[in-house]
Amino acid sequence: MDFKITHAESFPLDLGRAPKKVQNAWDRTIVPILRSTPDRADPPQIKRLVGYKKLWRLKVSGDYRLVYRLEQNNRTVTMLMLDNRAKIYKRLGANAGGEPGIRIVAKAQDLIEPEPSKEEIGLASIAMEAEKYETKKYYEQEHDRPLPELMETEKLKCWGVPDKYWQKLLAVDTENELLALDQTMPAEVLSRVLNGIWPSSIEEVTQQAIRVAEQPSEIKAAAEGARSLESFLLKLDDDQKTYVSRFEGGHATGPWLLKGGPGSGKSTVALYCIRSILEGTKQLTLEDKPLKILFTTYTKSLINASRHLLKELNVYAGKNTIDILNVDKLATKYIPEKWKTLTLINEDRAEAQDLLNQVLRAFRKKNTKTFLSSTDTRFLLDEINWIIIGNGVETVEEYVQTDRTGRRRALTESQRRQLWTVWEMYQDKLRYEKKWLFSERVKVAAENVTPQYDYVFIDEAQDLKPVAIRFCIRLCRDPRNVFLTADSNQSIYGNGISWSSVATDLRFSGRAKILKRNYRTTTENWDAIKQLAPGVFDIDQETLDIETIYHGPYPVLVRYDDVQDLSSRLNEYLHEALLSERITPGCAAVLCPTLREIDLALEIIDPCFNAKAMSSGDVDLAHPGVKILTMHASKGLEFAVVALIGVEEGRLPLPPFKGVDESEHNARQRRLFFVACSRAMRRLIVFADKNRPSQFTESLTDEYWDIEDL
Repeated sequence: MDFKITHAESFPLDLGRAPKKVQNAWDRTIVPILRSTPDRADPPQIKRLVGYKKLWRLKVSGDYRLVYRLEQNNRTVTMLMLDNRAKIYKRLGANAGGEPGIRIVAKAQDLIEPEPSKEEIGLASIAMEAEKYETKKYYEQEHDRPLPELMETEKLKCWGVPDKYWQKLLAVDTENELLALDQTMPAEVLSRVLNGIWPSSIEEVTQQAIRVAEQPSEIKAAAEGARSLESFLLKLDDDQKTYVSRFEGGHATGPWLLKGGPGSGKSTVALYCIRSILEGTKQLTLEDKPLKILFTTYTKSLINASRHLLKELNVYAGKNTIDILNVDKLATKYIPEKWKTLTLINEDRAEAQDLLNQVLRAFRKKNTKTFLSSTDTRFLLDEINWIIIGNGVETVEEYVQTDRTGRRRALTESQRRQLWTVWEMYQDKLRYEKKWLFSERVKVAAENVTPQYDYVFIDEAQDLKPVAIRFCIRLCRDPRNVFLTADSNQSIYGNGISWSSVATDLRFSGRAKILKRNYRTTTENWDAIKQLAPGVFDIDQETLDIETIYHGPYPVLVRYDDVQDLSSRLNEYLHEALLSERITPGCAAVLCPTLREIDLALEIIDPCFNAKAMSSGDVDLAHPGVKILTMHASKGLEFAVVALIGVEEGRLPLPPFKGVDESEHNARQRRLFFVACSRAMRRLIVFADKNRPSQFTESLTDEYWDIEDL
């Protein structure tokens, strides 16, 4: 049986930089050998690398060497690097004898076989720290450093850069000038240049995502710039693959619940399942009609990200229909005409609160012994929004029995009955004013919906109200064809959810799955971020206890005094992180707790990074520059480099509204901080104001964080 060929994400760039004679050997020599006999030592052409674990090298056209990892158990070859002999061993971190040198011993023991001793690791680490100190001094001295090598036409041609960009690149002298080109040329092109100047080392390559090409010719197309690196399918692990295989042939029976922590691939697996359904049914249902599939989630930013990922997965609907919509957009289709004559008001706005204040004052005049105080407006709105409307509660008796999981402020039966009276008075007031609440839209839609879809996928379900989930279920012709993904630790809007109370149609027994590997976040980042997870009351330990795959630098906590310090260190960090990761500014994000910090970020970020502020509704993942988002808007997204600003008392956490339980409010804010930090794939930095320290950063220690005091 032939070996399966996969590749590290950057491998096509290596192939693209190779001379024509090497590229010509692709179909003639490289692919046939890797498919048939990659495990058969045949010096000097094929040999196992001494001292490295599972690494082999293939001699290609004279001076070029291809390094690959060999997995005998599943007969898979992963192509890692291709370069000139002199450069390949430097990238391998090899010593004069071709065996792992001090860089690999200090930084990547998982690549070595047999494992080095603690003494060997210690000595290598000391040597590397000295080198790191000298590098840091260099970074501090030079703000905009000259490029380590001059741009030349021959190099650009060799790197596969189209000639129409040569003139701009030949005029570049410094690193900042190079990064600024992200604004005027495709990220794919700039990535070729960055990887040409600073080719990835073996320890960096092995931390990249593994991609799968349908045909080897597709890798060569990427090497020639005719295809993007992200267009290749992400390799699924055995656990994910087994789960997706249930959907092949279109005969799987649900409903299904997929749980997993940040970076576990829940959304990606859901989209793979859609792909399997479409491929397996050959574009026809059992009734010989085109399939109609819905993929829905809470926010517009997640919808945009899902469309982007489906495009990467080459999902072709053909005669079928794939609707990717958020729940609010869906609800508008099922609102009866009589409701559309009313004015819609958001419960978070002053107008909704003023009307409720009027109702509360009237209620308190008639009920002098009520437990409700004049400061309970915000608490009442939350209770109405999440518990009464959110659960689709119709009667006071139903409300008395409703599960209030996640609400810290307990209510007796008598208090619930009083609160229900206030809700009825509030409804009357709203209708008299010819108004209705934004949160009522989905409830009304759920009462008027008709089945439209063969399959319904509900992503990030932990932030949807139960009534919204019921609405989505009712859109499905068969409730067994409903698929949910969730992680309660990432709930930044809701207060926990009882799946058994969502709908009587949902029976997850035997069809629930927990993904236990994190493919987004490095081990160093995850160990630090876990310390920010919600408290014992809110925590889902199953989705925290997951295995991380990749390694990287420790996250950084910067405590600063003034905005000038913040600006200087933020720009320095973005510059260093982007070049170290060989990525463009479009791969970085600055996350903020409020709109005020978004305005500040726009002021202080260097123009070379082409930063752009984005709301949840207009997240543009293709923008060629740093994205500036609120932490709420970043939910479900991921970026190689992430910086958090505004982590200070009064901003994160925000002060609770009067009448709202402080511990419940802070738990929700803590989940927001946890979610924002977990958007980082490789590099994470958190800026905390010394003068207004946040309770969320006071407990962070240098065990998990590199801490800087400016």
